[in-house]
Amino acid sequence: AQPLLIRASLRSWHRRLGRIGVLAGAAFFVSGILVAHRSVARMDADEFAREGRFVYLPLAMAAIFAGALVLAVVWRRTPALHGRFMAATALPLLDPLFARLLFRYAPPLPDESLYQVPAFALSTAILSALYASLPATTQGRPTFAYFALGATAIFAGYFVVPYTSAWQAFATWFRALPLT
Repeated sequence: AQPLLIRASLRSWHRRLGRIGVLAGAAFFVSGILVAHRSVARMDADEFAREGRFVYLPLAMAAIFAGALVLAVVWRRTPALHGRFMAATALPLLDPLFARLLFRYAPPLPDESLYQVPAFALSTAILSALYASLPATTQGRPTFAYFALGATAIFAGYFVVPYTSAWQAFATWFRALPLT
């Protein structure tokens, strides 16, 4: 609705809806953290030892979403950049969609972590296209490049980080927090 409001020169309505959207985005972020916490907090010790590494994905997607939303607000006076960051808030939604579709309708993959590859590849391609289409003279263009590189590193990190002792220590700490 917000792009349509801008096209119709209804900037005040765009801003009003944007304020509501920021509140909804904050609630989305907090609920994502709480859902991730609840899933690991309910695991017994054996299940957590086997499955605890998977908390990386929801936390990573929440971080990408929050980063894009915060940067969209920071760059709200630069329309080309603001719109791209707002578009980037939708990228974390691609992973659950693609992973579930592949899991249900594609032949089984040799490793369950491979179900994320198409969504991560598409998200990286979208970020690349958004960056490439950003005019070279746009103030803040490097900020979008750093965001895109950071998000891509987070996607790639899914295949390495959850298997490290540092992540396991973080996941154990996160699980022990009294959040849910």
